[in-house]
Amino acid sequence: PITIIHGVPLSQPFRSVVWPCLIKNVKFRLEVATPGAGGKYSTRKSEYLSSFPLGTIPSIEDIDDDGGDGNESGCAKRFCLSEAPAILAYLSAKNNWEDIYPTDISSRAKVDEYLHWHHSNLRSVTKGYFRPRVFPHAHLSDDAVHKREAAHALKVLERSYLHRCSTGANGNFLLGTSHPTAADFMAYEEVVQLRMCNLYADVLDHSDYPNIYAWMAKMRSLPYHDEVHAALEELGDLNENHVGSPPMRERLALATKVGLRALKAAMRQHESIARL
Repeated sequence: PITIIHGVPLSQPFRSVVWPCLIKNVKFRLEVATPGAGGKYSTRKSEYLSSFPLGTIPSIEDIDDDGGDGNESGCAKRFCLSEAPAILAYLSAKNNWEDIYPTDISSRAKVDEYLHWHHSNLRSVTKGYFRPRVFPHAHLSDDAVHKREAAHALKVLERSYLHRCSTGANGNFLLGTSHPTAADFMAYEEVVQLRMCNLYADVLDHSDYPNIYAWMAKMRSLPYHDEVHAALEELGDLNENHVGSPPMRERLALATKVGLRALKAAMRQHESIARL
């Protein structure tokens, strides 16, 4: 069986899928796919849309080349899926990742609750802070609205989801667990870019968000954190355009190359360990 993950490492949902795959030692292949209408790897090309009609990243392909499941022709069975929460749920069920997506109905429901909330709430961090900096010419009139939504979502994260961490109940992760779930991987990828790209000054003061900062430190200690976030590290400070800095398009291209190189190095490390 072959698992292929399509996307780029500057994508928040893409990172939320690749990271647990590395932690769980899942063998996979990377294929570059960039959101938008232009470029060689565009998600708007007919070849991509024929498999992934939503035209989004990440997307995955699972290819079973043994002709199983009664496939009398012997042709490979191919399953395609988009949307990070759906992908995490699928991979968890397939690989028995009960810690990431619980089988207990009540615990799973709490993860689902966060994942449903995420798209219309914490995702505003990207829409209000990250996207306007990396695509300045696509400035939208609702950026200010997204910033207000992001600020509200961060307060909910601090005072509700992470409150149990500060009171010592159960564990240090988003839903009070002793280990990260799909909710943690999705949420972290929104918040971490504020820190790594120096966008947090006016929205994430340490004194107002001690629970978020403690949780972020816990997430940073997980395996493969640096490899997964190498693209953000390379992209660097987005708070202002420094004199002499290259155009944003060049910065994005270089960050993508660095991020892909780091991920491929981590994948090779997996293969080396598997051969021991």
